[in-house]
Amino acid sequence: MAYRFRNSDRTVKLGLHRIAREQIDGALSAIAGRPRDKAIHEVRKACKKLRALLRIVRSGFPDYTYENAAFRDIARLLAFTRDARVLLDTCDVLLASVPEDVDRASILGLREQFADEMAQVAMGEAAEARLEQARALLAMVRERIPGWTLDEEDWDALGPGLGRVLRQADKAWRAAAREPDAMHFHELRKRMKYHWYHTRLLVPVWPVMMQPRAAELGRLADLLGLHHDLCVLEERLGGFVPGTRYDKSAATLRGLAADRRKQMERDTAPLVGRLLAQEADALVDHWHRLWDIWRTQGRHSA
Repeated sequence: MAYRFRNSDRTVKLGLHRIAREQIDGALSAIAGRPRDKAIHEVRKACKKLRALLRIVRSGFPDYTYENAAFRDIARLLAFTRDARVLLDTCDVLLASVPEDVDRASILGLREQFADEMAQVAMGEAAEARLEQARALLAMVRERIPGWTLDEEDWDALGPGLGRVLRQADKAWRAAAREPDAMHFHELRKRMKYHWYHTRLLVPVWPVMMQPRAAELGRLADLLGLHHDLCVLEERLGGFVPGTRYDKSAATLRGLAADRRKQMERDTAPLVGRLLAQEADALVDHWHRLWDIWRTQGRHSA
């Protein structure tokens, strides 16, 4: 099912319950029927969407801290393959556009090492055991969903969380603009991704406006995701000791990664600026009015 509120959700609380169940069921289905690496990816993605869902109702959700930590810990449980996968995939991205004067063969040798590391991490009983633990934890959360309550309803349940994330995103963007390092861009990436998920949840209030915004936020998520991956690769490549195998290849690849990262920082700046051009309070007020129109329309057509 689509990740969004529906007018058939009589209350925000019921929408919260439904969307949470759908995301957990999708993750459980992936564990049961998908290859291990695909299942891990799907479960981690579902946990991110679930944490975003909880964030938009955060101010009136008494169980927020406990349940957010539950989904965070499930994602962390399955993070053991992430860095190895990032190294391999990001290396491939850079190899696809290696300049002609770069020794491609030496970089391919380094890639093979990353591929071996990935294979070692992903195989074995430990990975299967972690997936089984994630399955059990997700099932436990699903059983708790009927007991989730909200102190507020309608837009009062959603507006504060939407605004909070927007203000955090704006703060992160200002910090990244002042000091464009990995930490600040990682924070920006997280906040903009939460806003992307919130926009997707609210697409029905006016699809003709919200869908293009969601698409641009999705594009930004991909760009900032690659930026983060390049930072991870740069850090790993900086650990090769001079005079050892692959040290020269690592230095070359690290230079390519740094150049690509800096170019991405220049390219994403206008997109982030446009998406955050409207002040948080003004956007929340605008979407509040759209929400009221949509809900009124739904009641009249019921």
